[in-house]
Amino acid sequence: MILELSELAALGEAVGGVAVLITLFYLAYQFRQTSIIERTAGQRELLSRSRDWVELTTTNPDLVDVLRKTLADWDAGTPEEKERANGWMLSAALQAEQALYMRRASLINEASYQGFLGAVVAIATTPGGKIWWSHARNALGEDIAEVVDYELTNRPAGSSGWTDIFPHLQPD
Repeated sequence: MILELSELAALGEAVGGVAVLITLFYLAYQFRQTSIIERTAGQRELLSRSRDWVELTTTNPDLVDVLRKTLADWDAGTPEEKERANGWMLSAALQAEQALYMRRASLINEASYQGFLGAVVAIATTPGGKIWWSHARNALGEDIAEVVDYELTNRPAGSSGWTDIFPHLQPD
């Protein structure tokens, strides 16, 4: 059976069409795998930094005293204590900002995002945290500042407070 040139061309087009479909399916699969890897790596990195952030209070016991003091009364802190507290609190806010952007890109789950946001909101509801937040919000992106402001404004009565999240930072 000898195929004519037009039949060979039609066969070639059909084979080419199937090859394009297979390639598209393969690329979609690769894209999905890359997305899963990015999501996992991004969340792992953010959680690792959070662990390091929390460990600062266990590896620097004097930081706990600084935080207790400044969260209770920002103005009672010395300039050095305010700087240390600001660094620790701003680190939490920057992690929440990264979590917000990761959430928008579907690279972090909602529960993790809410945890990061909740920590910043809890800091900003303390007496010292309110003063800190009024200045610190300007050091962050407008997106996260607006989200935290919204959460602070719409916070239900009886919500978990700072010392519910970190009881060891309860003022004496």
